[in-house]
Amino acid sequence: MPLEFAHQHSGQFPDPGPWKHPQPRPLELAAPLGLDALPTQRFAKVKRTSFGLNLMVVGESGLGKTTFMNTLFNTDLKEEIRPRNPQSTQTVTIQPSHYELEEDGVVLKLCIVDTPGFSDELNREHNLTPIVAYIDKQFEDYMSAERHPGVRRSIPDTRIHAVLYFIAPNGHGLKELDVKALKTLSQKVNVIPIIAKADSLTAEEKVLFKNIIAQELEDYAVRTFPSSYPEEIDGAEDLLQYIPFSVIGSDSVASIAGKEVRCRTYRWGVVEVENPEHSDFIYLREMLMSTCLHDLVETTHSIHYHRHRGDALRAAGRPVSILECDDTYESQIEGTKQNNKKEMEEREEAIRLMFVQKVQEKEADLRQREEQLVAKRAEMIAELEQYRARVEAEQKEVDELATTLSRSGTLSKSSSRLFKSK
Repeated sequence: MPLEFAHQHSGQFPDPGPWKHPQPRPLELAAPLGLDALPTQRFAKVKRTSFGLNLMVVGESGLGKTTFMNTLFNTDLKEEIRPRNPQSTQTVTIQPSHYELEEDGVVLKLCIVDTPGFSDELNREHNLTPIVAYIDKQFEDYMSAERHPGVRRSIPDTRIHAVLYFIAPNGHGLKELDVKALKTLSQKVNVIPIIAKADSLTAEEKVLFKNIIAQELEDYAVRTFPSSYPEEIDGAEDLLQYIPFSVIGSDSVASIAGKEVRCRTYRWGVVEVENPEHSDFIYLREMLMSTCLHDLVETTHSIHYHRHRGDALRAAGRPVSILECDDTYESQIEGTKQNNKKEMEEREEAIRLMFVQKVQEKEADLRQREEQLVAKRAEMIAELEQYRARVEAEQKEVDELATTLSRSGTLSKSSSRLFKSK
């Protein structure tokens, strides 16, 4: 009986896989339940919870990184971020600084990790070592917290969500250290390339330099955020055209057209930080704060941390793990979907070819029948012409005979009249 039941219901209740729920059955409500208030409840709860954003600032000294961060968050961070002089820097150091920003009841816990000393040494071979070590340590700390008995509590997230990599506006492209750093960091974190001090370039030079950097990023296969994560990012399509962002930072505020704006004043004019004709600052801020802040956190967890955790588990001698089991199931599902899609496409192509072949055969048959009908019509027309010619000939003979008879009858009447008169 169980075997018969299994055969009868085979395929009706597929295995949803590990930690998966079966496909729910949609229902229609007979009356309102108030489900439309759920987003409002979630919004109120989320608003009471603080958000976290961890940024790492990487770039050589003298590019205005501190000034730019002050400009980006509309506050003064110089007291906390205090890079050392290049002369006193012997190696790259890591300086995390923590802040709390509040706007309209929403709290953002901001951590800015500065990397003074980067690219300042003559021998830059090991400049990336402390940076990569710090990023990996945050992954390890988060992984250790997940194993802790109190894992059900929220885990403090110190993982780097984005690296703002500042590129010198030299006009010639990426340096060797830039290429190495970008390729290495893009495999571990979300990297956002930034051209610093955009006011040092003319409009034509800026466009040319951005094109050079964009081409080199593509040639060296550097994964940048958000262009390298199209499936995870929504609503940032219009911002992709500005990568790499050319920006300006300034602590000075001036009144222009009756409005207080951040700007840099020169003898030849004023460069406005938030003017899109002068820099891409507003687009970078929009991406970081308005469009992709949640996506930065999500991609850090689901992509970069997920990869680090998988590598750590495999290195620990656990090739068959929960993570890999989930990966295997997902890959099987994805593989099945791809195979089904390919099979359906092949079937569709076969049906299309069969349909085309049937249509061609039908057209050839109709064409042949049409030719036969045309030949038959021509033959019947020719036969009809022959009958018509024969009828016309016979009609002509009849007319001639009638004429002959008519003349003969007239002569006979004339002869009888002549005989009677005599």
